[in-house]
Amino acid sequence: MKQAGLSLVELMIALLLSTLLTLGIFTMYMDSTETSRISRSLARVQESGRIALDIMAEDLRMLGFLGCSYPLQDLRPSFVASNLDENFFASGIRGAVVGEEDWANIVGDFGVAALAGNAVAGSDVFQLRYANGPGLSLDQDMAAPGSVISTGSDEAVTRFRIGGDALITNCATADMFTVGDPDGFDDNEINHQALSTTYPEGARVMQFRTITYWVGDTGRTDQNGNAIFALYQNGLEAVSGVERMQVLFGVREEDQVRFLTADNITDDQWNDIEAAQVGLLVSDEQAVMQEADAKQYVLPGLTVDPAGTAGAAATYPADGRLRTTFTMTVKVRNQIDQ
Repeated sequence: MKQAGLSLVELMIALLLSTLLTLGIFTMYMDSTETSRISRSLARVQESGRIALDIMAEDLRMLGFLGCSYPLQDLRPSFVASNLDENFFASGIRGAVVGEEDWANIVGDFGVAALAGNAVAGSDVFQLRYANGPGLSLDQDMAAPGSVISTGSDEAVTRFRIGGDALITNCATADMFTVGDPDGFDDNEINHQALSTTYPEGARVMQFRTITYWVGDTGRTDQNGNAIFALYQNGLEAVSGVERMQVLFGVREEDQVRFLTADNITDDQWNDIEAAQVGLLVSDEQAVMQEADAKQYVLPGLTVDPAGTAGAAATYPADGRLRTTFTMTVKVRNQIDQ
């Protein structure tokens, strides 16, 4: 019986078709992989931006809170028993531009040692202050301004640490104070220096928080050796990938709120901040883009251009990372309406 096989031409055609089919499958696989990498990168950037704004929004909504004494009346607490600077801590918020003319003094006022070492030049930094409730209630009247604060809870010794800041108020008067050495006192008692007055049973005592946010260099690099930045909170890395932060502060001028940068606000205006607008430029930690990014990223009061842009106020490197911006405006809830 005669047998017939494939001719050389048929074999070559089959080989060509299989090669084209393989190339098509490989191209689809590579495109799918690239799309997947970019999608994952975008998801990480979106998550980082959302978390960063959520963290700051929670603190911004609380700034200036002084318990029941505020905002029912325009009451400024006494600082006679506190280590805090009364003038600097009179308002609920302060901001600055990193590296501006009086930057050394600002770093000293903010009191965060790490701030000077890694903050990104030209980016913004801001500090918030507020009482952290619900706090504890006094279970008896104070006999004298220097008397120990006696509460109805044995959590006082764990909530209020030596050297920490605290606030006491009876809704008509308030005192800031530094928590003293509790040796010799019961767990429900808080030691302190003499306050400006005595406080009755039922007065509230709360921790007083001071929180500083800025963008800093983490010291880490991506696969190409480019620096990785992050949002910092009181010296600790909070959210990775935040490259720049721009903040505008809303100051009421007659019948409208005008948003200003920190270096354009006077000392008196810090007490009248009614809103804060925060913008973040966030990138992934890894490069995923094959072509150089040529976008302009717009933050409140600032445009960030590609590296090499002539006359740019701020730039970002051509490092192949995916970037996007996030913006929020938060109204200060504890500001008194004049």
